[in-house]
Amino acid sequence: MNFTHTWLPFIYLYGLGGILFVFGIIITIKSGSFDLSRKAHKKWMWVLLFGFVWYLMMHALMTWAALDIISAYTVPIVLLGMVVVFIIVMLKLRRIREV
Repeated sequence: MNFTHTWLPFIYLYGLGGILFVFGIIITIKSGSFDLSRKAHKKWMWVLLFGFVWYLMMHALMTWAALDIISAYTVPIVLLGMVVVFIIVMLKLRRIREV
């Protein structure tokens, strides 16, 4: 597989999608409907960012597995590790807010 069939769509999808994602968040913050001084909104900001990175990593890992760069067994292990990191960060954020 060549670059135009594997990585160019990936770069387009997450590059343009990432730009639109960031602009969407900026617009909601400037309009006042997303207030990062509120605890619940900070939590949702983390969830949104994690979700974007989750799908980016899932897509990249599956592309690497399809190209035989990594083992297919690596994909669920790395994604599970990301979930563990997400849960740990959410718990630490909860403890910080309680103090």
